[in-house]
Order: sequence, then C-alpha cells, then structure tokens
Amino acid sequence: MPGIEARFGDEHIAMSVFRFDSEMLVTPHLAKLVGYDSPMMHLRRHQDDGLFDRFRYHASELWSNSRDVWAEEPNQRTESTSSG
Repeated sequence: MPGIEARFGDEHIAMSVFRFDSEMLVTPHLAKLVGYDSPMMHLRRHQDDGLFDRFRYHASELWSNSRDVWAEEPNQRTESTSSG
C-alpha cells in the first residue's frame, strides 16, 4: 500500500512501534513473553519532550540504522550477511 513504510534492524530493540502523526502504539516485548502477550501503550503527543517525543526520538534513531523490509529478497539478505 502506498505511504506505508517498514524497516528491519539488526539491533535488539525489544519493542514494536507504530506511529501515526501525533499518536503512537508501542509494545515493549517483555522477557519470556511473545509480542501479543506484552502490553501495548497508546501514546498521544500533548507536550514537548514528553513520553511521545522520547519514544519518537528512540524509534527514529533505530529507523535510521535499519533497512527497508522490501528492498531485498530474504535469501539475498541471508547470503550477503553470511558471506561477510
């Protein structure tokens, strides 16, 4: 679907983040639980440097060090990382 972006990173982030303008869904993945068993927080931006801005900064840092999910085929990714 146009306008949807997804990225994959090699850093251990232990959370899922879905951002929609001034709202965000954040799921911190808790130890020994799968994603759907972890709590989800619905954050709305109400002030500067609040919880929303802190998660936005963290997610943007991870985003900038990741790669487009659809840029390569999975087999190409595996081959390029194992040959290095």
